[in-house]
Amino acid sequence: MGVYDTATKLASEIKNSKEYKDFRKSMKEVKSDKECEELLKDYRLTQMQIQSYTMKNQQIDKKTNTKIENTKKKVTNNKKLYNYLTNEQKLTLMMDNINKILAQAVEKDYK
Repeated sequence: MGVYDTATKLASEIKNSKEYKDFRKSMKEVKSDKECEELLKDYRLTQMQIQSYTMKNQQIDKKTNTKIENTKKKVTNNKKLYNYLTNEQKLTLMMDNINKILAQAVEKDYK
């Protein structure tokens, strides 16, 4: 079996994994709920704001911090969105681990 055949098999394994199936299911649930989709959009914007403050080494002002906390609370209380974010995190972790395994195969050749 060649490298590309193996990669194709790995792609199929990923698509059939519990992590991917759970992610897809929860993504469909979020997309079918406009309010939930808007909350996800707000949550992503909030994450970018936090990142921006962190990268600029700035303190988050009180008003922004309150908004961030309110958004986090709404996300935690929204079962669909909370499940989506949890499943997204599990899928991302799996993909990161796969990437580490692949990188280790050639890592010593770069040293």
